[in-house]
Amino acid sequence: MAEEKNYEMNEQELEGIAGGNDQGGDYIHDLSRFLVRHVHGVIHYDSTSCLTLRKTPGGEVIYGYGWQNGDEILVHGSYKEGGWLFAYQNGKYGYVDANYVW
Repeated sequence: MAEEKNYEMNEQELEGIAGGNDQGGDYIHDLSRFLVRHVHGVIHYDSTSCLTLRKTPGGEVIYGYGWQNGDEILVHGSYKEGGWLFAYQNGKYGYVDANYVW
């Protein structure tokens, strides 16, 4: 008799089975579609000033994620919403103000 194995699925796997995500065609989260750019023009009133990563365009800040002038930033090469670029940093995706990225 074969040994029975327990396997718990994570949320992403469950969504895939339910048709909620397509691992092969998710061009928005495909890091090979992201480009390296640089941050500029962020006003420095103190050392904590930075371009922040946000959950939605103009929305809530994702604390602990951000860039200062001169930092490299990964932004999607073709996906944006209005004046907001889709960006990635250390496992997190979100939006940044395009005015500070070149």
